[in-house]
Amino acid sequence: MATYGAVVPLMQDLRWLLSSFNRIYDFGEFLGLPEWKQGLQFLYENVCLMDSLLRLRDSTAEGFYDPDLIKRFESRITDVVHRAGSYIDRHTIDILEKLGANRHLDDMSSPFPEDFLSMTSKGLELMNEETACINEELQKISADRQSTQNFVEDDGSSIAGKSVTPLNTSHRSQMDGGKLVGLENDSVKMLGCLTGLPLKLQVFVVTGMAGIGKTTFARKLYEDPLVRHHFYVRVWVTISQHHRVKEVLLGLLSYITTLSDKMCECSHEQLRELVYQCLKGKRYLIILDDIWEEKDWNDLRMIFPDDKNGSRIIVTSRLIVAVNVSPDTPPHHMQHLSLGESWELLCSKVFVNQSCPQELIRIGKQIAWRCQGLPLAIVVVGGLLLKMDKTLKVWEEVEQSVGSLVMKDPQNCENILALSYDHLSDPLKACFLYMGVFPEDYGIPVLKLIWLWIAEGFILPVTGKTLEEVAEDYLEDLTARSLVMVKKRSNGRIKICYIHDLMRGLSLRISHKTFFQQRYFESYEEWLSDVAFDDVMIDFENPSSAIFGNTYFSKSLRFIRSCFCFETLIVKFWMATGFKLLRVLDIMSLHLQRPPQEIKCLFNLRYLALTIVELLGDLFSSNKLHNLQSLIVNSNWDGLLPLELWKMLDMRHFHIKSSGLPFSENSRPRIISRSRDEIPNLSKFSLLPNLLSLSTIRPESCSEKVFQSMPKLMKLGIFETEDDKEHRGWFKYLLWLPELESLKYTFSNPFVTRILRADRFPSCNVFPPKLLKLSLSGTSYPWEDMVKLSLLPKLEVLKLKNYAFSGPVWKSTEGGFRRLKFLQIGSTDLVRWESNGTHFPSLQHIVLRHCRSLTEIPHDIGEAPLLEKIELHCCGESAVKSARQIQEEHQNMGNDLLTVYITER
Repeated sequence: MATYGAVVPLMQDLRWLLSSFNRIYDFGEFLGLPEWKQGLQFLYENVCLMDSLLRLRDSTAEGFYDPDLIKRFESRITDVVHRAGSYIDRHTIDILEKLGANRHLDDMSSPFPEDFLSMTSKGLELMNEETACINEELQKISADRQSTQNFVEDDGSSIAGKSVTPLNTSHRSQMDGGKLVGLENDSVKMLGCLTGLPLKLQVFVVTGMAGIGKTTFARKLYEDPLVRHHFYVRVWVTISQHHRVKEVLLGLLSYITTLSDKMCECSHEQLRELVYQCLKGKRYLIILDDIWEEKDWNDLRMIFPDDKNGSRIIVTSRLIVAVNVSPDTPPHHMQHLSLGESWELLCSKVFVNQSCPQELIRIGKQIAWRCQGLPLAIVVVGGLLLKMDKTLKVWEEVEQSVGSLVMKDPQNCENILALSYDHLSDPLKACFLYMGVFPEDYGIPVLKLIWLWIAEGFILPVTGKTLEEVAEDYLEDLTARSLVMVKKRSNGRIKICYIHDLMRGLSLRISHKTFFQQRYFESYEEWLSDVAFDDVMIDFENPSSAIFGNTYFSKSLRFIRSCFCFETLIVKFWMATGFKLLRVLDIMSLHLQRPPQEIKCLFNLRYLALTIVELLGDLFSSNKLHNLQSLIVNSNWDGLLPLELWKMLDMRHFHIKSSGLPFSENSRPRIISRSRDEIPNLSKFSLLPNLLSLSTIRPESCSEKVFQSMPKLMKLGIFETEDDKEHRGWFKYLLWLPELESLKYTFSNPFVTRILRADRFPSCNVFPPKLLKLSLSGTSYPWEDMVKLSLLPKLEVLKLKNYAFSGPVWKSTEGGFRRLKFLQIGSTDLVRWESNGTHFPSLQHIVLRHCRSLTEIPHDIGEAPLLEKIELHCCGESAVKSARQIQEEHQNMGNDLLTVYITER
């Protein structure tokens, strides 16, 4: 693992440096530099060979190697690679900066002292000798292994190793947490307590050791249809060991009402009062997951009103806080699973809907017994077995490994959890360890995680797939092994994930033993006392420690590769100038007045996320962010593309989240516009060959030539206002985006006069052939235009928000929506929806939000053959009643698969 984590970033850095030198200057003009570049090229080739040899080793059975030999050898490789990396860090940025400063000089002599070039060249020569020596040894080991492998294969023996069994996508959602076993009676009893008498507010505490299933049990209760129907408000908040009271209070409010900027600025006491008032008079269920101390409960208990209406609170805790939290109700202690229950859970994880082969039952039960009845350990070991060959020899080896780990420390399940980690490939190990950078119990947006993995260089290219698709496969692999947990799926794909506390602890402990050294700073003084560190990642729990206005720390800052900040602060400045080799910078939670000037000099930056209050244009003026892959900015922006974008040839994802507010004239960047002179000269810019997603832009930047320069674009967001009337007609240019799969089109005001509204919905012929997902908002199309929309041949997801369509009646027709799986309608004046199941032959999920005028869901929509779920949020009583009737009819016919989910928020 350490070898992969060290070699791949160094290989990418060398590749970047070589390309940067070529972009910035002609090496032939400076005496001495061609030899230095040649040494750099040799080092790059040696490191690439090392990477190939290590991957070859990883793809074969571990049984061919002496583990102690491997450990010593990997340690040697890591040491050499780290020293090479430090050498590159010390010298190459200085060279790049001097080249950039002297690129226009008439004097063709070198800007570097002769002894400097001699010293750096000698250092490169030593690095090349050491890496070449290691490669020779790797090649010898590879040759010895191949001869041994041939002998074993000729002998007919099986090889146990890291065999990976592809996971059927239809099973993915079933594999997210394994089957819930051993809790049937407890669930029935607790459901009775939650929905029955007495009417006074009651608090129930669920206790047990880490990994025993407390959160899983609480989640089952929270999602139960009876509970959904019984409680007017349901809230789930994770407290965690290092929580912040304000975040918890805002989390509670987010379930009850819509958060506003004003709420985020309230004091703790004001937020407590808001929560109390919002819950007053409502029957609610509150889940407070993972409370650690009694004071955590005391900080919150007074905000929950007791209106004698049957409200309930469930608290989960690994500690015994039950006596004072809930003196009137006995705590529910989670018990270890029996052998039968352990075996049932293991089978559900490994075989999904299949039965275990007879020859594996005995050894399988032994493995289950070794897990000591701990559900988390069982599903993790099950995830390991899921990915391995289902042979007796492989399972016997796993049983021996689990058994020896239990013997070392019978009370510590971390050894068992680490077994699954040990069987990961090196790229998956890197991805798993990276999860530790996120705070405890943090819901991680999958898109963000994938872009970060790519920026860090963990994702290996696969023919026929984008890096993002490969990364998504990695994540599915980690969730199938239960090393990463799924928090939310949509249309079968993971949207939000998280890592269990035990797994996060395992990740951090392994990280400190390998290249993934992370440091968490609580204060400015703690940073000051540790200026000599040489770490890869920094995560500031207290972001004020990351806000510097001087360069005193430049010596230590230059070695930082990744920097994260997770707490919201409003600041005027951010950083020193010392982050020379920063690869990832995520300061979205810091609200900056303007882009820090220092960011423009971060040559190596691949991922940048930040919030800017004003002067966004400064970010694009004279910057050197040519290696940037992902840019995510929250700012006031008018949606017009800057010309500088066409210099960022590695850009994959360009997202500026807020648009529609105009620039002041002195801050507007140079833009691409259909009405400006730059467009005919667009050919002087290169294509954006890697750009996959772009949002949110205005129609003025939507043109044939702009879209032609983005041949691989898959996701596009467009924002239009009534002021864009002269720039309409952009739909016809979408055909220049042949790979486009997702389109989000928002019109600012659905209630403007007809002449200022968006044009009528165009013919389906103007849309790219691969369009799968369409989101419309504020467009006020008449419902008759749905006929044209329904003819999009591959459309699977349709979201209609904020009066996307207007009018009292929608009559759907047969022959359209052949592949539509997900339909959302929100904030509409629709009164009558006439349809039947044959109009939506593939529909699985319906979501209705704020459809208060809708009288009913069409009765015949229940005949849609694949319908699984209907959600109604803030809809009228008659519509809710019709959904219940559809569900009851399904149940009467023996179909319990249709779920109806109703909330008043």
